Amino acid sequence: MRVDETVFVSTNKGGEPVGFNWRGIAYLVKARPMRWFARREWWVEASRVQRGVGASLVEVEMWRLQAGRASGTLDSNEAAQFELTRSEDDNVWRLVRVWR
Repeated sequence: MRVDETVFVSTNKGGEPVGFNWRGIAYLVKARPMRWFARREWWVEASRVQRGVGASLVEVEMWRLQAGRASGTLDSNEAAQFELTRSEDDNVWRLVRVWR
């Protein structure tokens, strides 16, 4: 399922996500997340860009992780896969995809 929502993310000292809050539910990361960089569709997001703007315009930091509810009705072993992006400019995290 495609999503485009801001989420609040907790990270460890290395900057890896360890948990996040989405739609009022706390999720904990169950396995080490995978990080990569993808090309951003900057021509869709910005009609005009200042000259000399760096890599954050062209690339976006992506994270894929397995996470489950911190508490609640789901079994503690049940997890879904989530894909997050992090903007280096303002350190904003967005949830972009969920697989259940």
